Parts: sequence; C-alpha cells; structure tokens
Amino acid sequence: MDSTRALTQVNVTGLLGRFTHTVDFPATDEFVIVHGPNGVGKTMLLDLISAMSWPVDFTKIARVPFRALQMSFSDGSHLAVEKSGLESMNERGRITPSAESRTSPASLFFRIEGPGHTHITWSPKLPVGRSEARRVFMRLESSRTELLSHNQRLLRNQLVHGGDEVAVLDLLAQWGDDLPDALRDTLSELMPTEMREYLTSIVVHSIDTHRLLGLSAPEDRSGRRQRPTLTKVEEFAQDLARRLAKELAENSRTSQELDRTYPQRLLENPAVDVSEQAIRERYDAQNELRRQLGDISLVDDRSSVIEIPERMEDWQRAVLWTYLRDTEAKLATFQDTLDRVSRLREIVNSRLLFKHLEIDRERGFRLVSDDGQELELASLSSGEQHELVLVYDLLFNVPLGALVLIDEPEISLHVSWQKGFITDLRKIASLVRFRTIVATHSPQIAGKWADRMVVLGPDAE
Repeated sequence: MDSTRALTQVNVTGLLGRFTHTVDFPATDEFVIVHGPNGVGKTMLLDLISAMSWPVDFTKIARVPFRALQMSFSDGSHLAVEKSGLESMNERGRITPSAESRTSPASLFFRIEGPGHTHITWSPKLPVGRSEARRVFMRLESSRTELLSHNQRLLRNQLVHGGDEVAVLDLLAQWGDDLPDALRDTLSELMPTEMREYLTSIVVHSIDTHRLLGLSAPEDRSGRRQRPTLTKVEEFAQDLARRLAKELAENSRTSQELDRTYPQRLLENPAVDVSEQAIRERYDAQNELRRQLGDISLVDDRSSVIEIPERMEDWQRAVLWTYLRDTEAKLATFQDTLDRVSRLREIVNSRLLFKHLEIDRERGFRLVSDDGQELELASLSSGEQHELVLVYDLLFNVPLGALVLIDEPEISLHVSWQKGFITDLRKIASLVRFRTIVATHSPQIAGKWADRMVVLGPDAE
C-alpha cells in the first residue's frame, strides 16, 4: 500500500443483513486483530477489503451480503462502495434479488472523497454493442470454442445486439459465474482514470483458510478442474528453487561485470590508504557471510579462501582491498534472499519436532530427521504444513508495503504455536514491511496484544 495512504478504519453496514462493524487501525500500528464468534462476518469483511483492491473483484462484492463499506486512510481520503437491489450469490453463482429490486434496479456505486481528491462517483455499467465486449467473445470462441457455454452465448447476444447499458450487478444476477473473466476486466477498464489510479495504490495480499490447497491441473475439455497436482508445500518448494536459481543468475551477471573491469580499476588505484587490520576484519566478515550463504546452498563457502600475508606490501593492500570490495558487491546480491530464508528456517525449525528444514538449491526445501534421514514433505502434519505455508507466503509472496489479510491463522496449530504467532508475524513484517489485519476465533492469537484486538459481537443493528 502507498506509504502515504495507510488504512486507518473499515466500516461495514448491513453485513449479512444485520451487522454493523467498525475496525479502527491506527496508521502507526503494524497489525490489528479482529476477534469474534462464528457467524458475525469476519471472513466476509476481509473478502470485501480484498475485493476493493485492484483489479476490483465485482463478483466478490456481489457475493457478500452488505449495504455499504467505507475504508478510511491516513491521508484523510475515503473509499466507499454501496450496493442495493441484490442479496448474496448462491453456490451456483446466481444472485437472489432483494425486495427493493422489485421497485428499483440493482445498483453498485463507488465513491472516493477527501483531501487531494475530487468527489468521484461511479456505477459500473457495460454499454451493449461495445467493441470490447464483442472482442471478448471473439477471443473466447476462437481459443475455447468447446468451453463457451450456452449461457455465455446468450450473454454474448445480449451484450452485442442489445440496446441499453447493463449494470454489473444485473449481469452478475443474471449470469453469475458464467460471466467471463475477460468481460469483468472490460468492466474495470470503464472505471474513471483517477478512481482506477487510487485503487491501484491499495495493494492487498490475502491468506485465506484454504491456504493448503495446491496447484491445480489444467481444465479438461468439459471445463472441469482436475485434482491438485502439487500440495502447497511442494508448490512453494519449487518456487523457492526458482528464486534461488534467479538469484544465482543475477549474481553471475554482477560477478562477470566486476571481473571484467577489475584490472582497469586496479591500475587506476595502485595504492590505498587502508590498514592491514581493516583488510583482515573485512575478509573475516565476508567469510562469515559466505558460511551463511553456504548453509542455504547459494555459494560454496570454501571456494574463495585466500591466504592473507602476515605483513603486506602497498601493492598487496591495494589488490586485496579491491578484491574485497568486489566480493562484497557480489555477495550483496544474495542479502535479501538470505535474510528471508534465514527467517523462514528460524521460525519453522522452532516448531518442528525430531526433524528440521534445510534449503536445497535444486529442490527448494529438504526435510531431514534428527538422525540424518531425508523425509518426504508430505510427512509433515497438517499443523506443520500450515506453519510452513503461512510463513513462506508472508516472506516471499507479499509485495513491499502491502496490506495483508490473514483469516484464521490458528488452523491446525497447537495452542503454544498460536501464542507465538504475533511475535513471528512482527519478525517477518520487519523484513517485508507490511501491515496486517488478522481475523481469528482464538484468544491465544492475541495473547499480550489484547489492546490491538477489535471484538465483533453478534448484536443486531
């Protein structure tokens, strides 16, 4: 999220047709904990916040039953969305019309107001016959003819040959999940430029209760998804291997450029005013960094061992100092990854019993027992997998400065692990620099941070 525009309050009215919730989130706080029993709409509140980030998820906004949502920010601006005429979607992607829709059409209104922003309002509608809509269906028919459903063909005819604008909620009410993603993108493109730029600055990363679901196989000819081909732990292991390969490639480019210019730079600076002690201290520090990088298989910590003379000539100091300066620049390309991987191992290994996580350049993760036997990643318990997936996601997938939404972090976690969650979260946030809204049923998650907890009660409006 834009560092000058931190979320400071969320207010939702008419949630589930009965609740009004307000969550204050002071701009100076790293996190806020939303606590409450089942059925008060904690997950729905997170869904709405997520849906308002770019690209706007119109389906999710339609799916959640509420009347109005307002998000306030530290720059004094406010973003609001109001909905009327529709209830929530059912499991088949259809929206149930409300009583008010009998006298007025379904509507969705976005509004931005506040310092530095003119009063902007927008109700998303798609002009029928619009060329973008026509192109959407031409692309669908040319690439996935067998997957263009009967309902989608009817929708195409409505949009291409009809005579009036169609509100996005009316489209969703009539067609639900048959509305193609490409058409949803077209709706987003119609948003006023200033509103789109505002929403683009709201960066949200969601970690939901289904975080262990793995990578799905491609759709078959009928459009159905196959069973996951990888668990989420295996998927993240592969992701880490790719990241390490990318870091090695970047380091190779940096090293080649420094090696290419090394002779010329040495000739231009044949003497340096540096002590032998400073040279040895810098060399020792680099050896320690190499050792740490060797632990995560990024370098061979024995590959750059040199013998430093007991007494050095001026030319030797110049050669060694230039070499050490170059080495520092080469190793610096690994520093961010080292910090994140070290934090991953620290947190995960503090939870595992009789085994530990190792980092492998080719496979990402390796699970090793205390007696040295390699174990399958699938042998991790549900709680251990939740811990690994959650920590990895926070460390490697959250954009810098994002607002992170975590739903029920306590899933499958032992009470003692729940008590340590906020401490671990703060350690991770100190590296990645994000703010977090945590929705939980567990009082153990809050622990000593009870003053950061907002309780959502079951009281009706």
